[in-house]
Amino acid sequence: MKQLFRMIGVLALATVLAAAQSVSKETYDFNFIGQPLPDTVLQHAKETFVLFGCAYCHGLNLVTRGEATDLMHSRLVGQDVDGNLIRPLLRAGIPQTAKLSPMPQFSDLSDQQIGALVLWIHYARSEGRFKELTEAKDPLVGDAGKGKAYFDQKCASCHSGSGDLAGVGKKYSGAALKTAFLKPRTLDRPRSWRVDELHDAKTVVAKAQHRALLENYSAEDASNVTAFLATLK
Repeated sequence: MKQLFRMIGVLALATVLAAAQSVSKETYDFNFIGQPLPDTVLQHAKETFVLFGCAYCHGLNLVTRGEATDLMHSRLVGQDVDGNLIRPLLRAGIPQTAKLSPMPQFSDLSDQQIGALVLWIHYARSEGRFKELTEAKDPLVGDAGKGKAYFDQKCASCHSGSGDLAGVGKKYSGAALKTAFLKPRTLDRPRSWRVDELHDAKTVVAKAQHRALLENYSAEDASNVTAFLATLK
């Protein structure tokens, strides 16, 4: 039975990918919105972000245009949890200030549509921060002691005593270790619709926590934790 569900899941994903690849260039702007994502929920969120005009000012990947708020580095967005701070702002709008353009209110959008906007903002922000942290021209030399202190505060609740990461410093090194720490492979896995994985709350929570951390790592944090992980051999 498990093999049957696995085959159905593979066929479903193949169907989605095939459909995405066959999208007409006349109805889908590949140059602007990019290739369809294998995660259909994220793809819908991205299209919603474009459909309601958010990408025009904030940029599809949160590279701000004009005087719009820089969502990539906004402290408020970094503190947001499941839209608790973003949703009210989207509903009410933001008046023009001396430094920023006004943002219209989206009071007529459904909760699901607002949720899609929030989802894309956090996803694009985490992807953008990952790029910034891994492509820095002059990477910082990390402090393993500070990295351990950060790890104990932010990560040890799930990676108890770092025991499940034993040997990670031997498995990866340098930039590869930093990449593996910032973006574990599970973050890029499309969400599954298999019954045994659909309600895997542990994985869902872990992915959300990793992305929240990724959105807010400073360059110093990333270098320090990488230096600490390098000692786990």
